[in-house]
Amino acid sequence: MVNQTPREGNLPDTFTLPSYQPNRLTHILVGDYAAVLEAINRMEVLRYCARVAWIEPMPTGRSGEYISVMTRRLNPLGE
Repeated sequence: MVNQTPREGNLPDTFTLPSYQPNRLTHILVGDYAAVLEAINRMEVLRYCARVAWIEPMPTGRSGEYISVMTRRLNPLGE
């Protein structure tokens, strides 16, 4: 795995949370760039979700902090 820390000069103007949908669960990771990537990769190894389901970590505007979001459809009970 290659850990590349992106440039922090490209801060987003705003970050909008995904709209609420009762049949979906949204995961939000906030932390150091490498830690966010490690958590995403671990969830893929555990077969919880695919790496590509996550948005690319982006700076939050606070020093060294990044955010990534993934939305997953919930399976109804019994399926």
